[in-house]
Amino acid sequence: MKEPVDILFITFNRIEYVNKTINHLLDDTANFRLYFWDNGSKDGTADVIRGLQDERIAERHLCPVNVMQAYPTEWFLERCRSEIIGKIDDDTIAPYGWIEKIGDALKKNVSLGMLGCWTFWPEDYERNRIEASKKIIDFGDHQILHNSYIGGTAFLMKRDVAKKYYIRNHMGNAFPIDRIKMTVDGFISGWYFPLIYAEHMDDPRSEHCLMTKNGGFNKNAALTAKVRNIRTPEQYLEWIMKDADNILTTPVSRQLKKIQGENSLTNRIKRKIKNSVSKLF
Repeated sequence: MKEPVDILFITFNRIEYVNKTINHLLDDTANFRLYFWDNGSKDGTADVIRGLQDERIAERHLCPVNVMQAYPTEWFLERCRSEIIGKIDDDTIAPYGWIEKIGDALKKNVSLGMLGCWTFWPEDYERNRIEASKKIIDFGDHQILHNSYIGGTAFLMKRDVAKKYYIRNHMGNAFPIDRIKMTVDGFISGWYFPLIYAEHMDDPRSEHCLMTKNGGFNKNAALTAKVRNIRTPEQYLEWIMKDADNILTTPVSRQLKKIQGENSLTNRIKRKIKNSVSKLF
């Protein structure tokens, strides 16, 4: 691709992972620009980012506090200039060539939403190969393993689509792009196929995983594990594998029906609470 791809990199206190991820990313000869956001790291991560020397680094913001992902995403969307943009997390090692391959698919197909590398393990796909094959869609020179949503790491998408589905005033921990609304509106998201495997170092199967070290889980538990009240690496691995199974074996139509049903129930509960509170005054 002639135009560089703009990539967002958000981090917080993960220097052991950051060094591996950044070194591998900068060794890639792909045409991209990097936008770094550090969330107030105190473990040396901010110093690493401050000292990086590479002409592909467009901007770096060293925030004094941890503001999670919404503010950095908005900052990035205000500054990025390329047609194709993306994000890679500080615990992910994506293979060389992923930017060109996914970027080319996005350039050629206006109906594509978020396309990413597969950050589960190869065995997770192999375990569900037959059912997963039913979710593969052909797009000429490219194929996509379709899903109603994908994780917010090692992915690319069109900048205009990202801006359209950015969730303003988002207060949660997750990447603030409305992936479900994107799918409902007809965009096809998923993982490039054949799958491009990216190593998620927080997966307990990774040799780099900090949570499996002696006493490491309490100190280095992944955010995903924390918000789900997972207490051991074994429990986290079990959750990851079940998540992969559900993704690969559940049709997109059933995913959307379930999510829309859950949202409807949540809205009904919110209305009941609001009505009950109003009766008190």
